Amino acid sequence: MMFLMSAIEKDVVMRTLNILWQGLLSVFLVILVIVLLVVVLNLISARSAKYRQEHAGEPTVSDKVKEKWENHVRVREDKKAAKLLAKEEKKQEKLAQKQQDEQNKQD
Repeated sequence: MMFLMSAIEKDVVMRTLNILWQGLLSVFLVILVIVLLVVVLNLISARSAKYRQEHAGEPTVSDKVKEKWENHVRVREDKKAAKLLAKEEKKQEKLAQKQQDEQNKQD
């Protein structure tokens, strides 16, 4: 009976050790991937900081887009204002024409 229990336990222990080394290997690989990602991100960050220092004072892409959009909006507003002024001038001309026509009728 003792021999049978030791054989079963030995088999269980071997299966457990097999699962153990696979788990440890997977944890090690995950840690390795995380370390590599951190290293790559640090390299990218360092290059980005270096680029920003070299090109300090130059407008960024977002600044250029913002400026272009502001110019576009300003042009649209100017066109709207010009149309409103033209309408107002036409109204004034019509009003002046009516007044002149009335004066001509009275004369």
